[in-house]
Amino acid sequence: MAQTEQYISEGIKWIDETNPTEEEVAELSKTHNLNHHIVQDCMQPEHLPKFEVVEDVQFMIIRYLAQKDDTIGATIQEITNKIAIFYTDNFLITIHKSQIPFIEDIRKKLQTVAKPATTTAVILKIVWSALETFDERATTLSSQVDVYENEVMQRKTDNRQMEVLYHIKREASLSHKVLMLMQEPINHFFPKPGEEPLVQDVKDQLLKMRTLYGQMLEDVNNLMNLLISFSAQRTNDVVKVLTIFSVFFMPLTFIVGIYGMNFEFMPELKQKWGYPGVIVLMVIVTICIYVWFKRKKWL
Repeated sequence: MAQTEQYISEGIKWIDETNPTEEEVAELSKTHNLNHHIVQDCMQPEHLPKFEVVEDVQFMIIRYLAQKDDTIGATIQEITNKIAIFYTDNFLITIHKSQIPFIEDIRKKLQTVAKPATTTAVILKIVWSALETFDERATTLSSQVDVYENEVMQRKTDNRQMEVLYHIKREASLSHKVLMLMQEPINHFFPKPGEEPLVQDVKDQLLKMRTLYGQMLEDVNNLMNLLISFSAQRTNDVVKVLTIFSVFFMPLTFIVGIYGMNFEFMPELKQKWGYPGVIVLMVIVTICIYVWFKRKKWL
């Protein structure tokens, strides 16, 4: 557990807790008169973004993208981490499982700025930075989608593409869901005079991320449908060729079947022209079928 304390303005302390134990969180809640139930919420890693006000203490959970490589995440908890935030006008407490670079950056900037900050201003910067973590990943996934789209349009398709596109769709869908849920805590910000631009920046950032991931989902869905269409078209082409062959050989097989019965009173069997006559008949039938297919533009 690591605890960092600093004053963001006179009389307003920011306590940042990293991976605290339940006993340490209980002590912190007792010191700052935090509600027991919302403290329990902050200790559960699977919680989705939310906002509550209990006994004059405002509590929110936000999530940021924590995926650092191309490993596939199947749940929101696997690709994002949460930050629990308790605040009033007099204190700010942030609790998270691991070190977060953008929180460290915010803390350092506050130390170098002479102008005092409010709790809402600091939280707005944290939320904006949390939303920013989705940006780089969105760019990476969009680039991958563009590569696969180019391959598909050039008909360089294989089974691997559908699998990869599904995983991209899954991750984009989870991220988009988190961004949708982030709308609730952001809507509960009531800025103090002069902080309106900060709130607007956060809302603009949220809209940007939602648009990026929404567009990505649409692109991936279209690309997957296109892949399925190409696959169905290839299947139809194969079926078409097989059908054409079957149509050509069906009457020929019928003729062969008749003369293969060898009935006694089949005069053609004993005629010298019987064999070449049947061959000629087969050729004529084949030519007629070919001409018919050509007129129908099936060949």
